[in-house]
Amino acid sequence: MLGELVMYDPLFAPVILFIAGIFLAFRGRRLIPLALVMCSLAAGFLYGGGIISSFTDNPDIIRWGPVLAGVILAVLVNLLYKIAFFAAGALLGFFISGIFLPEAPLSVTAGISLVTGALVYFFRNFVFSVLTAVLGAVLFTTGAVNLVAWTGFSAGRTCYIASVVIISILGAAHQLRSGRKSG
Repeated sequence: MLGELVMYDPLFAPVILFIAGIFLAFRGRRLIPLALVMCSLAAGFLYGGGIISSFTDNPDIIRWGPVLAGVILAVLVNLLYKIAFFAAGALLGFFISGIFLPEAPLSVTAGISLVTGALVYFFRNFVFSVLTAVLGAVLFTTGAVNLVAWTGFSAGRTCYIASVVIISILGAAHQLRSGRKSG
């Protein structure tokens, strides 16, 4: 599909990359959960009707079932999103304790796992701020370099890397600073 859009208008892809990159670099941490919920609602709404109609032919259930399926899926995804951070941190702690404390009793390993799970869960905003800032900076810079190329100029590798680093730092700093103000 992107190839078809590029054939239609060659500036479309760089402009989209440029715009998406800016939003992701400076607002990414807040966009990820929203995007997950929106995709969950859409998936439940789009596919819920087909699934529900295979079980019943009641028009009221078929009409309102996809909406309910979307809401249930959005709540479930939000819950799994939070659980996944804790589980990833706990798993990381389990393996780290196994590497550095191989003779430790299971209670110590479990304690370390719980602590690292909690740390990852509570510092997920920092992790998302940094990761979305870097990804957004790469998208922004890729779009910007392609747009600049249309004017006849070329940006070298050093300019590209410098732009990614600068936008990453500014984006992460902005997201982390705005996170402290709101909560």
